[in-house]
Amino acid sequence: MFWNTGITRSNTNKLLLICAIMLSTMLLPSFEIKSSIPRIRLDDVLIFGAFGINLIAGLFSGFRSSSDAELGLSYQEDQNRALKAVNKVFLLFLGSMVISNLYAVIFLKMPFGLRDLMEGVTLAKYYLAVTLAVSLDLQDTEFNTLRNVFLVGLAICMVLSWSQFLNIFKVNAWLTPFFARSHLDNLVHANPPRVLGTFDNPNVMGIFSVFAMTLLAAWYYFRKGNRRYTLLMLVVTGLTIKLTFLTISRTALLATALTLTVLSLWSLFRFHWRKDILLKVAALFVVTIFIFVTSPRGFTMRLNDATDLQTSTSAQGHFLRAGNAFQLIKQSPILGWGTAKTTMTTLVDDEYALITRRYGIVGLAAYLWFFIRPVKGVLSKIKLFDFEASEARIRKRKILLGIAFTAATLAAFVYNITAGIFYNLQLMTFFALFMGLIYRTEGELD
Repeated sequence: MFWNTGITRSNTNKLLLICAIMLSTMLLPSFEIKSSIPRIRLDDVLIFGAFGINLIAGLFSGFRSSSDAELGLSYQEDQNRALKAVNKVFLLFLGSMVISNLYAVIFLKMPFGLRDLMEGVTLAKYYLAVTLAVSLDLQDTEFNTLRNVFLVGLAICMVLSWSQFLNIFKVNAWLTPFFARSHLDNLVHANPPRVLGTFDNPNVMGIFSVFAMTLLAAWYYFRKGNRRYTLLMLVVTGLTIKLTFLTISRTALLATALTLTVLSLWSLFRFHWRKDILLKVAALFVVTIFIFVTSPRGFTMRLNDATDLQTSTSAQGHFLRAGNAFQLIKQSPILGWGTAKTTMTTLVDDEYALITRRYGIVGLAAYLWFFIRPVKGVLSKIKLFDFEASEARIRKRKILLGIAFTAATLAAFVYNITAGIFYNLQLMTFFALFMGLIYRTEGELD
């Protein structure tokens, strides 16, 4: 495998690269090198740069990767099983893109240019991110490092978000513009203000906080701990939910309600309605209700605005940005119209509609399978796992990651109705690393 050679030959270097990419997706915006070329992200440079160096190193070494003796035969087998599953999913998605574009060019006379080709580059980035995580031998030491880096990144997001909300040290005048290129005046300075955190859009910040909440809530519900640990996890989970509320993203709030309901019911049924689990569910419910009722009046007004689709300016805006996507889907439902970035708008808020317009029902099926396949694999692991048995700690941790990923995927599906995760390079790269760890867990034999 190409991640087992060159600068990522050692597990430590893979871990450091993953940590750097994760922090980039959590904390840094894209950068403009030249106005005539698209903005780039540090994680783009890290992923493609490391891959390019590995290719060059492979040319000189004859593409010899780490040996079985170095990595361990079990490691190689686990990795190969996971990589095989990843390859199938990505080839299916890529195949649907290629077939759709060929159909559009040949039969619909649609143009195909460099911007359309960049769709493949986007998919390649996610493939490299997923396979990098797959190549990591995740043991307790690696897990602790990833956890600590993630918590540091989340803490910075929280501090900056509260600073934006309260405008501490007038942060919205000198630091927030570094992240918010187009949403500063009408969101951060609005009434009520909507925090952006380290992202350029409050809705993106909102769904990222939901992803973080699923990780914390999974540990809160499914990991045994003393009262102090349980209380700590309750407080941190509550703070993350409050972070979602600060964004006033209605899509993220809907995703929060769905994921909390799923995780609560999952834990109740899995542990047979045990008293301690009932208390945990009740405690988190009370915390969530308290956060809701203590929110500013402007928060409630924005929520109420969404109840009437005819008068909601936000809902009408989403419908307008959908443009004629649905009419175009009716005209070419099976294979779509190809990427067609030069002739059709890319601003379609509903990612399901955008994918279907571009690649048809075939492409939509591949797109959905892209997210569902890792969930399907890890659910089989979770189903067989005995939470009451004395298991190795790292195995329990991987199962909890699987539970959190399942809930996070549900949140992503909700988010894709009014926005989209796949075409957000910052958010999807973070999710791709998460996805790769799940594929690797599935590939390991019990």
